[in-house]
Amino acid sequence: MHKGKEAQWEQWADRTIDGTLYALIHLRPFDMEVVKEARGDWPELRLTVRVVFDCHVVTEACEEHVADDPRYWRDLGGASRRFQLERYQYSLRLPEMIGGLPTGKVKCYLAKKNNYMVWEVGDAGGDEHYQVYFDIYKPEIQPPGEIPLLILYVQSAYLKNEPFAKQRERFQAFGQICGQLAGVIQPKPKGPRSKIKRKK
Repeated sequence: MHKGKEAQWEQWADRTIDGTLYALIHLRPFDMEVVKEARGDWPELRLTVRVVFDCHVVTEACEEHVADDPRYWRDLGGASRRFQLERYQYSLRLPEMIGGLPTGKVKCYLAKKNNYMVWEVGDAGGDEHYQVYFDIYKPEIQPPGEIPLLILYVQSAYLKNEPFAKQRERFQAFGQICGQLAGVIQPKPKGPRSKIKRKK
């Protein structure tokens, strides 16, 4: 996670790589609204989520780095990244995938590193899946007004060929995640586990 590094976000200007112009406008920050009506014990939810992308979504890690070569980036962690065509092509789907979270059209899952994941089947089908990992947090500086702002920072996105059914089972409602981070919805306290007596 790279909280508090908003000034270092990639600006995502288009790049010419090996003679081909690659448009990167789809990776520029955008805002989406999360609105949920009051329901049961939950109050009305209304907030803004600003989506930003790191270099991981279009490049792969590498040891070398050439500063004047447009094929290379530095991600927010300082690691070198090199342009990878397949990642770029899949990254064109990202705005629609992330944009489907507030309505529930795209499902959100808890990943292994205290972050979140969305996915869709890859072009080849089968066990091939395009997985997108992201973090959500509430920045210290909030815009004026009563509508809270959250940052959804897309950390990584790549094609994965391994089955991941266990990860996919850890569903979490996106609205609930946002509501808790914004302080609008209080997380349910975890009570002690009840002991169940089993018959021998």
